[in-house]
Amino acid sequence: MKKQSAKQSLRSGVPREELFITTKLWIADAGYESTRKAFERSLQRLQLDRLDLYLIHQPYGDVYGAWRAMEELYQEGQIRAIGLSNFQPDRVMDMICHHQVAPAVNQIETHPFNQQVETQKFLQENGVQIESWGRLPKAKITFSKTSC
Repeated sequence: MKKQSAKQSLRSGVPREELFITTKLWIADAGYESTRKAFERSLQRLQLDRLDLYLIHQPYGDVYGAWRAMEELYQEGQIRAIGLSNFQPDRVMDMICHHQVAPAVNQIETHPFNQQVETQKFLQENGVQIESWGRLPKAKITFSKTSC
């Protein structure tokens, strides 16, 4: 749900408990202090007091500092779940092994033309929920003439 959609839903009278709101930490904000500041900015923009899911957008920058900040926000009750986006299995395992709180989610590109079967298996075996994203591909159907 986009920021304006969340605000509109809350203003329209949809109870907060019926919404599951996710946002991402952008690459430029990776790092302990910058993650905490980015989180506060997101709450202000969304006009919320907590998030349901906060994701590290991509595995670049100081993801360890970012994760430590997210773990604290999670333990403080400001985030219901923390996770990753676009992390390959080796990076997910690194996050699982070296932190107190394991990622709840890894948002990865999956669709009929990019199923990532091995990654899905790895995530399931390690208790990380898959959240799929994917562009709707344009159909590329080729027709050939056949003689009948």
